[in-house]
Amino acid sequence: MSLKEHEYIRQTLERYTNCKLENFCDHVLVTNFKQYIKRFREKTKGKYAEGNFRIVNAADINCTMIDFGIGSPQAALIINCLAYLDNLKSVVMLGMCGGIDDILEVGDFLVPSAAIRGEGTSRHYLPQEFPAIPASSVNLYCIGAVRKMGLTPRCGIVYTTDRRLWEYDEQFIEYLRNQRILAIEMELATLFSVAYRYEVPIGSVMLVSDMPLQKKGIKNKKLSQKIYSDYMETHLDIGLDAVTKINANWRTVARRLSSEW
Repeated sequence: MSLKEHEYIRQTLERYTNCKLENFCDHVLVTNFKQYIKRFREKTKGKYAEGNFRIVNAADINCTMIDFGIGSPQAALIINCLAYLDNLKSVVMLGMCGGIDDILEVGDFLVPSAAIRGEGTSRHYLPQEFPAIPASSVNLYCIGAVRKMGLTPRCGIVYTTDRRLWEYDEQFIEYLRNQRILAIEMELATLFSVAYRYEVPIGSVMLVSDMPLQKKGIKNKKLSQKIYSDYMETHLDIGLDAVTKINANWRTVARRLSSEW
């Protein structure tokens, strides 16, 4: 007999993480960066596993972190799979973005309120006219975690593209300049759309890693290394604080979420 859909998806998650489903925690941080997974493991003393995705389960704080790779297809896959976990409560994305609006600076933390669906993957999950938005009940804790660090969270709309190396396309750059877009990245619209489709409570905290429209603003190897050394620790602490608060206040969060779906 062929596999049922839920069996297939749950087995896919186990295969891609090399981790048994019962080891997943209730709250999940997702990221694109192996450096983040490595540091999360050091900070939490969690258990590491690796398949196509890298994963650390920190049972003591009820938090799992997964590095799912880059791009919208990978983003859709991880949320689609996580949605079939019996115990999943929240997902928070810790990613990086390129600043578009000149009010931003490298090192700012952005909590997006919506994402423009400039990629192609999300159309498989929602009609094109649907907006890509996070769960406000989760985003509130992301905003609070940034503020707890004494920082000002930037909130607004980001553009999600499935095109890497767009920085020299003058027509696309002109489009970005003419819209009220804060930043650009490659996964959020997909993450938000698939999460909405499967009622997965999701939020995000994005680090502005470069300002690609400014002169000499494109991220090079030197700036990339500086981003990790200067901002990764704070970024992880923000994510951990958000998850800790969501976990501690889950009954309140759950009540708020009931009005969001």
